[in-house]
Order: sequence, then C-alpha cells, then structure tokens
Amino acid sequence: MQSVNVQLRRSPNVVLFTNDQIKDIKTFCSQESSQCLRSVLSFDRTFNLSSLFVAVMVFRQRKVVRKNSQEAPIFLGPIMLHGDGKYETYNFFSTVNGALHGCELEASEFRVLDSAVTGSDEETAMVNATRSVFTTAGHLYCMLHCKDNVRHHLTSIGLPVQVRENICLGCSVLMVLQSHMTLIDQVEQDDRTAELLQFVRQQNSDAFDYIQYRVVPKICNNNTLKWQHTWIGQRQWTNNNCESANQNEN
Repeated sequence: MQSVNVQLRRSPNVVLFTNDQIKDIKTFCSQESSQCLRSVLSFDRTFNLSSLFVAVMVFRQRKVVRKNSQEAPIFLGPIMLHGDGKYETYNFFSTVNGALHGCELEASEFRVLDSAVTGSDEETAMVNATRSVFTTAGHLYCMLHCKDNVRHHLTSIGLPVQVRENICLGCSVLMVLQSHMTLIDQVEQDDRTAELLQFVRQQNSDAFDYIQYRVVPKICNNNTLKWQHTWIGQRQWTNNNCESANQNEN
C-alpha cells in the first residue's frame, strides 16, 4: 500500500503498487524505452470489488513472449480501490507520477512520461485526470468503446438501423488508416471525414454534432498518434489489455 486518501463524505481511495511496477513502467512506457519494447500504458475502471471499484494500469512486458500466442504478456501496474468515478477521485495518477519521478535531480528536470502514450476508454473524468498529470503524453481512445458509444447514441435519438450501421461503417473506415503518415494518408483522412460528415448531416442534424465534435476528433487523434509512434501498430487501438486484467481477476 502506498497511500490512503480520505475526504469528507467520500469513500476512501487506496493506491497500491510496488517499486518493481514503477521500474517496469519506466522500462516499457517512458521516453527512455527503446522502440522494440514500447507499450501503451492503459487505464480502466474495470470491476466492482465488494462496494468499491478498482482502477488498474496495465502494459505489455515486451522482454518476454508467451509460447501459445507469441505475444508479450500483460503486466498489472499500480491499482486504486475507490468508491466513485469523479475527477477528484483520480488523484491516483498524481501519486503514480510522483513515484515515477522520485526525488532524484534528473527527475526534477525531465518528465519521465513526456513521450509516453497512454490509453483508456471514453470515461471523461479519467481522461481529464490523466491529461492533467501526464500533460505531454499522447492519449489513445479505445475504438471498440467508441463504436459502441456511437451505436448507442444513434439508437437513443431514433435513427433507423440501416442509417446507424452506415454511420458506424463510416467511422470504422476512418479508423483503419495506415500507421505511416504521408501526405496521401492525411488527404485520405480528410476525404473520409468529409464523406462521413456529409452523410450524417443529410440523415440527422442531432447526430451530426455528436459525430463531428465527439467522435471524429478521437478517431483522428488515434490516427495521428499511430503515425507519430509507429510501434503502436496499424490496428485500431482498443483497451482490451485492461479488460483482460479484469477477466483474470474474476
């Protein structure tokens, strides 16, 4: 246990991690990591433990490979036990950031996660808390959750099934651009975005604002990060690593 935070009329937050977990994050997720070892540092509020939630950090340990899958195993990083998902609750990230920097002289001059890439679903409080602490890190959004949220929103405003599926298809097409940025890729992204927004505008004005301001920026953000950090890979990014940690705990 590293810290316990108790506030008036709030459930206490308990942050747990080991020094080895902090060292692993520096090895696999920081600006000091080599390209072949780099991993996205993923966050999620994954499950209930009694009356509390558990927020987890996970990453890939790329120095070893599983025999069956030939993939690097998922390692559990720091975790937090907490009672709600409010922004103020996620002081978790500040605690971890403090541990990453320690009290060394060079730690006060260089931010360990300056060129890191973090990732999560679209939970607003968690994303905002992450960005307030890891201010220069890139942040990926889970495209699986993004598509699910699009489909749910379009259903809630009463769009026909075929229109919903066409809009989701347009979002999916925009998500699968190549990971190496060229002028052609940027033009293609702009063209696909324009086609998608034109179709949505013709179908429903309420859906247009949601797709333009809530969905497209997240997809384009992910594409840009994949162009800048080729080690992320070409596949659309999902937060499945955290989901796997959840399943393992269950």
